[in-house]
Amino acid sequence: MQILIVTPMPPQAQPTNAVPLVVQAQCSGLAPRHALTLLTVAGPDPDERAAVGRAHAIGMDIHAIERGELYGLRRWQRRWRLVSSWLAGRYPFRTIWFWDAGVQRILDRLLAETPFDLVMVQDNAMGIYHYRTKAPTILTEMEVRRPRQIDWGIGSRASRVRWALAEADWHRWHRYQRAVWRRFDRVLVFTARDAAGIQAIAPELVERVRINPFGIELPPQADPDREEPGTIVFSGGFSHIPNVDAALWLGNEIMPLLRTRYPGVRLIIVGSFPPSAVLALAGDDIIVTGRVAEVEPFLERASVMLAPLRIGGGMRVKVLQGMASGKAVVTTPLGAEGLTIAGCPPPLAVATEAEELAELTAGLLAAADRRRVLGRRARAFVTEHFSHQAYARRLEQIAAELQAARV
Repeated sequence: MQILIVTPMPPQAQPTNAVPLVVQAQCSGLAPRHALTLLTVAGPDPDERAAVGRAHAIGMDIHAIERGELYGLRRWQRRWRLVSSWLAGRYPFRTIWFWDAGVQRILDRLLAETPFDLVMVQDNAMGIYHYRTKAPTILTEMEVRRPRQIDWGIGSRASRVRWALAEADWHRWHRYQRAVWRRFDRVLVFTARDAAGIQAIAPELVERVRINPFGIELPPQADPDREEPGTIVFSGGFSHIPNVDAALWLGNEIMPLLRTRYPGVRLIIVGSFPPSAVLALAGDDIIVTGRVAEVEPFLERASVMLAPLRIGGGMRVKVLQGMASGKAVVTTPLGAEGLTIAGCPPPLAVATEAEELAELTAGLLAAADRRRVLGRRARAFVTEHFSHQAYARRLEQIAAELQAARV
């Protein structure tokens, strides 16, 4: 098939968030059997622009609007454009950030010049564009944002202006998502909970929804001899609020419980853009690294990976990465969402409360054989069900079903 993939960020093996990693797996899985064309936005993060360069270097047909870092007046002009567009319109800020007239021009040209068999759009932020094509279209919805009441608790912890803007922005998602989903032939989600979210928001679209857990390129298996006794790792980009919540819960509530159950325990928090509250967790037995070039060396040092997620939707890349590396992973039911497949639950240690999470983690820290067996089972599970090849096969099945329905 000739496939056009439209994504807000270029594929990367070491990104700061989930979208580039999922796109990387998508491209790696589909490229051996299909002709792929990518359209993306890159920057101002230099790693994104470097990813476009790497794609060109290996011969990938990639088209990118590259955004450089702006300074002085030009930076203020861009900020004013973003803010004024948000104030004057009805779109969530994230979609405005990824809007660029140049992307629409390239998209129109590609769709006019090439008879694509399929158009795959990654992330609802790219739903802001117009897809003028007769080819089947598939949207991958990374996270369904459900309607909720105003969160008055946020207002007590943040400035009133920032809180009010965040709440107003959140409540724009309900209308925006519904409008975007209607424009696609299929809407893919990673978990049953997100599928239920779409059904609650737009019940008339339920027949278009398919559940397809994403996959990743498997990293090398971690060497057990490089584990550091008593070391646990949490990883995640902190531009994503659920990761901030998880890190704070881990540092403020779970670590004190762990210190009593496993004296000498040490926590490494890995991830880009940690806010001041996360940075403040750093101390004698807590390290906050900020952004790192590669997460695998930190996973290799970990005796246990801990992902105490309480809020958010979609699947959790960090949990899948830990499992793929052959690590024992302790998480919550939310962190394990999307990983039960074909009736098989994932080999994870799962608990809901801080005391339970601390107890499970301390038990694994004290039992090397048990945690290594769990890690080997986890890697085998990911290899079978969540590799980039497995993910691509599921995408192909959905595409074939869609094309057959059009005949």
